[in-house]
Amino acid sequence: MKRSHEKILPTHTGSLPRSTQLQDLLKSQLQPTEHDQDNFENTVAAEVYEIVNRQVTTGIDIINDGEQGRVQYVSYVKDRLTGFEGEHVVRNSPRLDDLDFPEFFSQRGTSSTSIPMPACTSPIGWKDKDAIKRDIQRLLNATAAVQATEVFMTAASPGAIATFLPNEYYP
Repeated sequence: MKRSHEKILPTHTGSLPRSTQLQDLLKSQLQPTEHDQDNFENTVAAEVYEIVNRQVTTGIDIINDGEQGRVQYVSYVKDRLTGFEGEHVVRNSPRLDDLDFPEFFSQRGTSSTSIPMPACTSPIGWKDKDAIKRDIQRLLNATAAVQATEVFMTAASPGAIATFLPNEYYP
């Protein structure tokens, strides 16, 4: 980890707002078709480039891809691992900030809490090891021409997966 004696090096926790176009595209990946893949890859690459540049312009020193290629923080594991073929829908009660700021809530659109989340219904194993390579390359391409102290990527931890994706298989 790089350190600075001149200033605090700011970063963020990972997920940054996605454009409406990207949100719609990510939702379409819940039922992907073969011809969607090129459009998906090109759009996500452009959005990662944009979010990287917004971070740099804002003064963020330690940047990431803003999780632009993920419809939700944890549910993407169904595309990377076997065992998450099940599905349930998370319907949380309104968030407190939605109640405090109803005008923002009304403009936000569909909440990710209404998107189906997978459940673990069979043994967990590797499904698509190349997906992380594509994610890394996308971020490397987007950061090639910017000045950043560090670059990082987030990943759902086993604890987060266990918390948000119900286990219907393991005892």
